[in-house]
Amino acid sequence: MRLRGSKDFLSIDCGARKPYVDVQLGLKWDTDDNYVNTGVIQQMKEGQDFPQQLYSYRYFPLRRNKHCYLLPVKIETTYLLRVRLFPGSVGEKSSVALPVDFNVTFINNLFFSYSALTDKDRKDTIYESVFHSFQREEIALCLLQGSKGTPFINSIELRGLPKSCYIVAENQGDSPQFMVLGDRLNMGAKETDSFFRYPDDDFDRFWWPAVSPRFPSFARVDESSFAQNLSQELSPYVPGNPTEVFNWPPNRTLLDAWVGTEFAFQLPRTRVDTNTMYAAFYFMEIRPKVDITATDVWENIAYAVENTTSDIQIGTRDTWSSTLSDIVLYDKFIHVNVSKESSSTVKSVVFNGFEYYYRFDFDISATYSKDKTAFDGLQETFGLEDLQGDPCFPVAWDWVSCDTEASRIQKLKLSHMNLSGPIPENISSLLELTEM
Repeated sequence: MRLRGSKDFLSIDCGARKPYVDVQLGLKWDTDDNYVNTGVIQQMKEGQDFPQQLYSYRYFPLRRNKHCYLLPVKIETTYLLRVRLFPGSVGEKSSVALPVDFNVTFINNLFFSYSALTDKDRKDTIYESVFHSFQREEIALCLLQGSKGTPFINSIELRGLPKSCYIVAENQGDSPQFMVLGDRLNMGAKETDSFFRYPDDDFDRFWWPAVSPRFPSFARVDESSFAQNLSQELSPYVPGNPTEVFNWPPNRTLLDAWVGTEFAFQLPRTRVDTNTMYAAFYFMEIRPKVDITATDVWENIAYAVENTTSDIQIGTRDTWSSTLSDIVLYDKFIHVNVSKESSSTVKSVVFNGFEYYYRFDFDISATYSKDKTAFDGLQETFGLEDLQGDPCFPVAWDWVSCDTEASRIQKLKLSHMNLSGPIPENISSLLELTEM
C-alpha cells in the first residue's frame, strides 16, 4: 500500500473521532479538531456503498453569520480543494434534518451554494476548485448561515499540484482568478465504469466516465493491455521535471478513448454567476495499428467550446494536452465539438479526456492589518478564540460591523455576549471605530 502523507495531501474527515488510514486508497484521514473551533460532530450508521468519511459530519447548530476552518497551505502553490456533502440516508435518525441551505466560501470567494430540500436530495455531492495560494500560509473555508436548516460538512481535501498544472490559477497579474470544476471526464470508459481517483490519478482528481445516457454512444477503444508498450510515452509525473503536459492527465484516462471523425455533445451549465470558462482536452494515439510515428502519418484535430476554437496536430505517441482559457458562455448549455480535420492522413481520430472549469475573479480583500491585530487581542482577552477567519470578510462576524470598501472595523456589539472585565487597551488601535 502506498501511503500519501501530509506533505502534499491533506484529508480531513469532519466528523471522525480519531485519525485513520483508508486502506483501499492509501490515504491518511485526520480529524478536524485542529482546523475548526465550533460545531458538533455526528456519526451515522453505514448503509450505502460510500467511503467512511461520508458517514460522519460536523454541523453548526449555533446560528452565526459564519463558521470557519483554517487550512494550512504553502506559499506560491496551486491546490485542488474538494468538499463533499452527504446529509444521510432516508430514515436514519442521525441524518441531517432537511430542508437546509447555505453557502461555502474560501478566502472571500463563493465556492458553492448548497441546497437539500427533500429526501430526493439525500446524495453525495462533490465540489472542487483549483486556486493558487500566492503569499498565503493558510486559507479560511467558511460555511455561511443560510435561510433554512443547519450547515454541515463531511470532508475537506487539499491536494498540492505541480507548478505547471492549471496555469490560469497561477497568473496573478492585476486580476487573479480561481476556478470551480464543472466536470472531468474519461472518454472511452465502459458503460459499467464508475469514477476513479487516487491512486489511479497521482493528484487525486476525480474522473467520471463519459457514457450514455449523458453522452452519445461513440465508438471506443481500450488499450489498457497496451500500456506496457507505451511506458515511455505515458510521461509519468516527475517532481521538478516540468514538461508541456501541463495538467498531467492520468494513464487510466489516456489508455481508453473515443474513436471517430467527430464528437459533438453538450453539457449543462451549472454556474450562472460567471460567463467565462477554462477547458482542457487530452489526446493520445493508443491504437497499435495506427503508426503515428511514421513520417507520413499524422492526426490533425480541431476542437471547440462555444465560439472558441483551436486545433492540434498529433505526430507522436505522446500525451497531448491542449487548453482553451477564455471561453465565453452564452446559453444554459455548453457546446463542445472535437473533429478530424481534412488534412489528417488517418481515417479517424482519438479523444481521451476532457475537463472544464468556471473562472472567477479572486477576491483577496482582508481587514486592515492593524485592525486585525487589535481584533485578535480583543478575542484573546475575552476568550473568543473560537471565532476563526477574517473579522470582516467574506461576511462580518455577528457582533462586528465593517466598512468593507476601506476594510476597517467600525462597530462592535458586545452587550449580548456576557463578557466581564475591563475593556482592553488595544481597542484604541481601532482608529475607525465609531460605536461600541
